[in-house]
Amino acid sequence: MTSATPYMTADEARNYLRLNSLDALYRLVKQHRLPFCRRGRLYLFHREELDAWLRGFNSELERVRAQRRRA
Repeated sequence: MTSATPYMTADEARNYLRLNSLDALYRLVKQHRLPFCRRGRLYLFHREELDAWLRGFNSELERVRAQRRRA
């Protein structure tokens, strides 16, 4: 992840979440269990949303999303 953007690519997110494979990451995406956004064919993952997801707080995830929309 570069410091210029809070978004990670799929491979960066896989490493960040310490998943064994990209298949595991895409399985979570397909099941809508992981927060993500798409830009064309590219999947992007916001670091703060992943942090909130890891903590398991849906309200925290919504707070992060609302904060990002205001910025």
